[in-house]
Amino acid sequence: MLKLDELREAIKGDIYVHEDMAKHDIKKVAGVADILVMPSGKKDLMKTLHLLRKSRFPYVVINKKGRVLFPDNRYHGAVIVAD
Repeated sequence: MLKLDELREAIKGDIYVHEDMAKHDIKKVAGVADILVMPSGKKDLMKTLHLLRKSRFPYVVINKKGRVLFPDNRYHGAVIVAD
């Protein structure tokens, strides 16, 4: 099980819960993510991926220019936005 407190302590980037991705200037992506993670760098990304894999929490990695389609306008898992 993913522990948000553990994720928040592990990384310096931003973490949002039930977040509308349109608020974050992510092009061509619309919908609500259960968890939206915006790592501050490569180390944050690696720590995030490690914790998500360890907890078996579903995730997808996109960049701000990527195009991802979410069925029913919601992704049930973590969305990681990497630069």
